[in-house]
Amino acid sequence: MDGPVSAGHVCLLARLDDDVAPEELFHQISARLHLAPILRRRLRMPTLPMGRPWWIDDISFDLDRHLSAVDLGGSADDAALHDEVARYAAEQLPRDRPLWHLRLVRGLAGRRGAMVTKMHHCAVDGVGGRDLLALLFGTDIPPDSPAPSWTPGDGPGRTERFAHRVTDVSSWVASAWRLEGKALGVTPSTLLRVTRQTAASFADGLERLIEHDDRPTPIPEATRTGPAPQTPFNAAISADRAFATVTFPLAASRRLRRSTGVTANDVLLASCAGALRSWLAARDALPQTPLIALVPIAISGDLAAGEFNRFTLTLCPLPTHVGTARGRLAFSHAAMQHAKREPTIPSTTLTDIAAVTGPGLASLLTQAAAQLHLADRVHLPFNLMISNVPAPAQRLSVGRRAAVLGTHPFPPLVDGLGLTICAQGYAGGLDVGVASCATLVPDPGELRALLAAAHDELIELE
Repeated sequence: MDGPVSAGHVCLLARLDDDVAPEELFHQISARLHLAPILRRRLRMPTLPMGRPWWIDDISFDLDRHLSAVDLGGSADDAALHDEVARYAAEQLPRDRPLWHLRLVRGLAGRRGAMVTKMHHCAVDGVGGRDLLALLFGTDIPPDSPAPSWTPGDGPGRTERFAHRVTDVSSWVASAWRLEGKALGVTPSTLLRVTRQTAASFADGLERLIEHDDRPTPIPEATRTGPAPQTPFNAAISADRAFATVTFPLAASRRLRRSTGVTANDVLLASCAGALRSWLAARDALPQTPLIALVPIAISGDLAAGEFNRFTLTLCPLPTHVGTARGRLAFSHAAMQHAKREPTIPSTTLTDIAAVTGPGLASLLTQAAAQLHLADRVHLPFNLMISNVPAPAQRLSVGRRAAVLGTHPFPPLVDGLGLTICAQGYAGGLDVGVASCATLVPDPGELRALLAAAHDELIELE
């Protein structure tokens, strides 16, 4: 995903209730680096064109190169903080060191603090990033504990490098055969077919859900034809970013969820649909068919020690075409139930695609697509990404006394995908980050306000 106008890292804004000195952060990370080996490993690029990078210990690891601080002057508001996060998110991570960085943001009004994390998606996914933060900032280890000694590995020897090349070749052949056998399964036309089948199966679930309410509610049309509709944020992106945040207290939707049987994620999807419906209608750009959301889903099961990345992808119709809040909630619930049962792009397919393309070809394709503005002519089979990461098991703190108040995600944007709405649970709330290409959606704060209004409308159903 790294290219001239895109970067493949995931950022997260952690709001703090107090200012933190850079040396406090340094000591806290030092004491816990041994818990996450991925933080001291860098990529070794393959020698064969079809080979994949692999992780090796960084023998010249220097923590100072992964930490920085910026001072916004002492009275900076949320708008200034969001602008700083957007600038930081647009900067790519250097490839000559482990692919992560943390930045303290100081000088906020009311002696508040903030920390922005940046970790490449090849190392962590959303849930993995949450778990990694829990290791680094959980309250079970004092922030000034002594750092255990660490000695990097010597790196791969000649025999190991040769064995890796042989494995790369065999992996490439096996992946190519698998993809050939299911080639139609990874083409946009088949993704659209899966979406149509998904939407066509919604009717029963919608009817059962709406029957929870005594008042007659029309069942929205739940069929999908044609591709994902075109929107103002589905075009070639620039390198400029914009960001806004909002928090939904989970307690506010508890009665609604209990009475209807929906989940907090269903409420998020319905809120997104309501907000996008209003935003698009105001621009005379509201499609008659549902938008299509790309939804990452974490894969359950134990990961290997130090592993933080395992997920699959699915497509989920988003009821922007439904005029009532109750209908949007019903549609979202039924759509997500089906999407979880039948992921559109399994993790095995993602692995096979990565193996066949290799980093060299993938990089060339990314650069060519950006330079040719290919996303203005060839549209993705989805309109935006929506994700929801469950809350960590514990509260987090940074430095000696600063408690984390909220965690707002800023995931990657790619050509043709100029908007994401992603949430992470924390401390009884759902912290939402609205990230956009500033050229396509210059004011995500407008969408944030519409999200809050759509969420309030759902709460008022009870």
